[in-house]
Amino acid sequence: MSKRKMVGIVFGLLVALLVLVIGGGIFAVNHFYSKVETTEQLTQDEVSVNSESVNKEKDSNIVNIAVLGIDQDGDGSNGRSDAIKVISLDMNNKKVKLTSFQRDTLIYIPEPENDFDKLNHAYWYGKAPLTLKTLNYNFDLDITRYLAFNFDAIEHIIDTIDGIELDVHENELKVTNDYIQHLNSLSETDVDAPYLTKGGLQKLSGRQAMAYMRNRYVGDDFDRMNRQNKVMEAMIDKVMNQSYSELLGLLDACLPYVETNLTMNEMISFGTKVLTFDLKNIEQTQIPASDNKNKTVSYKGYSPLYVMNSYQDLVRGVHAFIYNDTEYQPSQTVIETEAAIYETFGRVE
Repeated sequence: MSKRKMVGIVFGLLVALLVLVIGGGIFAVNHFYSKVETTEQLTQDEVSVNSESVNKEKDSNIVNIAVLGIDQDGDGSNGRSDAIKVISLDMNNKKVKLTSFQRDTLIYIPEPENDFDKLNHAYWYGKAPLTLKTLNYNFDLDITRYLAFNFDAIEHIIDTIDGIELDVHENELKVTNDYIQHLNSLSETDVDAPYLTKGGLQKLSGRQAMAYMRNRYVGDDFDRMNRQNKVMEAMIDKVMNQSYSELLGLLDACLPYVETNLTMNEMISFGTKVLTFDLKNIEQTQIPASDNKNKTVSYKGYSPLYVMNSYQDLVRGVHAFIYNDTEYQPSQTVIETEAAIYETFGRVE
């Protein structure tokens, strides 16, 4: 598997924002930043950074930025963060690491919800601030910065680069076509995307690719994540063949779909440093791993939610990967949350 596969559009958007604008100078920074929807910076207290993690960034010189892909289904809600990633910029070792969190993991969503739920529902209840708070609370992290993008951006980008090549399996056709019909019904344009008529390698438009990504009924959620990765890899492969001016135009077109609380000064600072990083060798992990032992439960009418066999081990794994801290011991909050999950839903046998 190519290491750049893991980058995906979530990383591509961020690195493009941090790096390409630097090449264009301060004028370009101002131009692109003006197109992004910006929100207020968040304090560590506001997003539940605990005492064990409050000095992590300062001590390690590693900056964590959450990147959230938002699926808004036209129902007027906040939507759900169906892609949940943390990009870690290791300033000392000039490395980038990417941690992907499984959206259906059963966790505890803190104040104001104070209840168990799927990880991706945190955005539904409280957008990016509550999502960051939930990640910090359950994994002892120190995230105060984020970048969120609407999945509509993916459709727009794919159409801008004139489609992507994907190998679609025969058993994925019906559900993909159902989603194409659904997306066509939500579209404000008069042009409908055609249905897929066969399996195999073929060129997909932005809306067809979006329907393929949103298929959640063929296989499990890990299969859905693999479909997302296939789309992202195809996009990156095509985008990487674009000229610098084409990339700037692409960035210009997709930024209206992006929201962030990164300041312009942070973009300039991080972007300048990322220019010196090895971006061809990006490390990645998935939390939980696909072979992690778990069980599925239903809660509040939602299913599946994945109960993990050890939440403490998940936290240790996150800290070992991001911070190279193999001796980390989870906080009392994590220990008590794990106990409450097992008391409510039972342990994984």
